[in-house]
Amino acid sequence: MLKTVVLRSLRCLSSRQGGAMNVFDRSMKRKQKQWASSLLDSDKYDYLRDEAGSRVADRVYDVSRTFPLALDVGCGKSHIAEHLSKDIVERLFLTDISDSSLRNRRKCEIPSHCVLANEEFLPFKENTFDLVLSSMSLHWINDLPGALRQIYQVLKPDGVFIGAMVGGETLYELRCSLQLAELEREGGFAPHISPYTAVTDLGNLLGQAGFNMLTVDIDEVQVNYPGMLEVMSDLQGMGESNCAWNRKSLLHRDTILAAAAIYKGETANWERHRTLGGPLILLKCYLFKVPLLWVMKGSYFGLVFSVRVFSACLFSYINTACSCMQMKIQNNVNCDNRN
Repeated sequence: MLKTVVLRSLRCLSSRQGGAMNVFDRSMKRKQKQWASSLLDSDKYDYLRDEAGSRVADRVYDVSRTFPLALDVGCGKSHIAEHLSKDIVERLFLTDISDSSLRNRRKCEIPSHCVLANEEFLPFKENTFDLVLSSMSLHWINDLPGALRQIYQVLKPDGVFIGAMVGGETLYELRCSLQLAELEREGGFAPHISPYTAVTDLGNLLGQAGFNMLTVDIDEVQVNYPGMLEVMSDLQGMGESNCAWNRKSLLHRDTILAAAAIYKGETANWERHRTLGGPLILLKCYLFKVPLLWVMKGSYFGLVFSVRVFSACLFSYINTACSCMQMKIQNNVNCDNRN
């Protein structure tokens, strides 16, 4: 059953209190998610959400209890629920700003209720849910502290929170490639990658919301890409394109091609250095690296993960390190010859 709820509630938890920054165009993000979820082949872009949803679900199973009532904030097509059983979660509320995502949600065995709602204004009473989940949604919220406070308050005193959000230096390499190309071609650059919450700030934000006893655990997932254009295409198919208010609406074709060449050229240089016995850095070309930062708060849990792609900006260090390594090897060879 699809219930349309008034997006702006009169709750005292309004996320615009306290001078919250208005960084993201939420209306544009809704349109992006609507478009992405309506694609005929939308499932082929869900691999990252599926992986994150699976890992969030795994953390649910780590808690040895049953949850009578759960909430998935920014559920998308319910990428978490499909990995859960009704033996663990008895009833589930799914919320998202995109009605298309809710209509095209994955099937699950848990009795579910869909609610069209903004993550910044949760239309639920306090102390309602035994479990709150979120995966790849919270990083698009303007007032993250306010959203976390709402999550904390809709949880029962012994409730559990498990969430996933993009943070840290996500897409740092793509950002650098675009900036270098735009500086070269246009004499300046504009932001093309949305800003993300720093991982170091996560504990403070959760603490301000009321959560405590925080610890962080890191896990990684790697996805291979043939080039930068494929990365950008998949981001669009995921509904993860930039929606910051200060975004540049047009990126020139020459700039895109130059950025792709920078991206590909530098990763090719790394492959050459690696075959020459360069330093062992655990990064591969054209990767989406996904460190999952699990945050545990006593009986509460949370999750943040950062998506990373291999960068041209690493190569100033790599080239220097390789040169030093080759000089050291050459010196050792010369010493051996003298002996």
